[in-house]
Amino acid sequence: MFFTTYEFPEGKLLLVKSERGLVLAHYLRTPDGIEKALKPLRRNCTDFEHKDDRFLEEKRLFDRYFKGKQEHFASLALDLRLGTPYQQRVWEAARTIPYGKVAAYKDIALKLDSRGYQSVGQALNRNPLIIVVPCHRVISADGSIGGFGAGLELKRYLLGSEGITIP
Repeated sequence: MFFTTYEFPEGKLLLVKSERGLVLAHYLRTPDGIEKALKPLRRNCTDFEHKDDRFLEEKRLFDRYFKGKQEHFASLALDLRLGTPYQQRVWEAARTIPYGKVAAYKDIALKLDSRGYQSVGQALNRNPLIIVVPCHRVISADGSIGGFGAGLELKRYLLGSEGITIP
């Protein structure tokens, strides 16, 4: 597997990809966050190579996104190996939320013919592909911001960069 980092106005992302596609886009909260973020992947792979040139397309798309362009990351191949089949279905459903729009956990559950609103939230909390799988666009049914594994401050920033304000 290959990895690189990507700096954006609010911090840094760790990007990891396999031969099949992007496996991880993880918000790094601390300088030692790389090793912590790679830990779940080390169960299946021990060989990680730092290769910036393997991520030119990903970085181009993130550049567009952080410049306020409508970017959906739909052209990226993804390797969803870190998720269960149910989590993968939730993540794919979240990918359909358009840039600049939000959906409720309930909306995603109904799209999946499920009543498990809470399980949708749990699956999104395990989303390994921040921004690419836009779980920041998922809010509570009452219109409140809901949760976000990378922190509510970053969620507000990402939503705000897409022109969305949630009280």
